[in-house]
Amino acid sequence: MQSVLDCYYPGRGFPSVSVTGRSCSLRCRHCAGRYLEGMVPATEPDELLSFASSLSEAGGKGFLLSGGSDVDGRVRLERFVPAIKRIKSSTQLKVNAHVGLAPRESLRELVEAGVDSFSVDLYGDDETVREVLGIGASSEEYFSVVRDLMDLGAGTVAPHVCVGVKGGEMSGEMAALRRLGPISPSTLVIISFIPTRGTDYESRRPPSGEDVVSFVKAARSSLPRTRIVLGCMRSRRDRSWELDAVLAGLDGIALPSEETVRAAAAKGITIRRKDTCCALG
Repeated sequence: MQSVLDCYYPGRGFPSVSVTGRSCSLRCRHCAGRYLEGMVPATEPDELLSFASSLSEAGGKGFLLSGGSDVDGRVRLERFVPAIKRIKSSTQLKVNAHVGLAPRESLRELVEAGVDSFSVDLYGDDETVREVLGIGASSEEYFSVVRDLMDLGAGTVAPHVCVGVKGGEMSGEMAALRRLGPISPSTLVIISFIPTRGTDYESRRPPSGEDVVSFVKAARSSLPRTRIVLGCMRSRRDRSWELDAVLAGLDGIALPSEETVRAAAAKGITIRRKDTCCALG
């Protein structure tokens, strides 16, 4: 059993920014752009600069740089590269970028701009990509983004695997783990499907706690050298399984219940509270 658990509370000190505002061309069946509504809009580079300056002056730690995807599954961040460079040179803010299916040259620009970490969604099979995202890309293309980032020397590459992304059903999650084995990323973020109003999957059920805990166990076994964290994108209606997930091998958890924190501490686990994104470490 691990001796330390990092608990992440991003909050106002580490907000999420959308470079497309509420706009998304992909409209995936599990999201449909609804999560963009809770992000800070910054659709022009000067808006991003102004936002970052205010965040830095307020003592913020950093931000997630994301947005809606185009029809090819890319989050178009290229025109924000000069702004990112200025933010990294003039502030201490950390930047975690969600890139989608960005090509290698765009990834190179973001790495050279100083992006601290990259969040990359992974899927274990092509059928899941087609059904959930509605595009003809292969699951291998998402793994290629991870490999390209690692090859380009990105600071932290944090693949994300969503348990039950196919409307609450287990599909290619275990296959994704097997394919991650040879890559051995420094960080793996596990999230889980949330039935969301206004999406095609709004009436579906989230995966069970047992499914998530089983996946954590499998991840710990498959990736012994990888830091494994449970991300904030998950249903929190039922918290009863969080401690089991911790004991199954988590190194960190975003927004845990206080009951989980107390129970972990009672088992001798040292709790470290951090007000940043879990992808950053």
